[in-house]
Amino acid sequence: MNSNQKEALARIGHSKHLDMFLHDEDPWVRGAVAREGNDSHRDKLVNDEDPDVRAHVVQHGNNSHKDKLVNDENPYVRRTVAQYGNASHRDKLVNDKDYNVRVTVAGYGNKEQATKLVEDTNKYVSKAANRRLKELGAT
Repeated sequence: MNSNQKEALARIGHSKHLDMFLHDEDPWVRGAVAREGNDSHRDKLVNDEDPDVRAHVVQHGNNSHKDKLVNDENPYVRRTVAQYGNASHRDKLVNDKDYNVRVTVAGYGNKEQATKLVEDTNKYVSKAANRRLKELGAT
């Protein structure tokens, strides 16, 4: 069975297929399990070696998954938490070392987070924060 076939089966979402593909060698297949599975599947994939799989866990998982991945070593995963997480997650990421993570916090954050990021030394972060403040009617 090739990866496309495995991914198609995982997308169908039958538990027996999802369980079978949890440890598949192909990250696309494990990503499909993270997208189509339940929180029990995502509990097993939260520490997956592939950042795309972990990002799918963030997008489709619950707050406990985001809580675990907010400090992920990969900035792409942290950006995904900033986008799909809640204010508490963004509070933890507002000072992230990666400016792209801070841009995402600014773009999805609340007034306090955006206000803090207006003064960021990175021009992309400060522009995103200013845009967000306008969206929120705070300027």
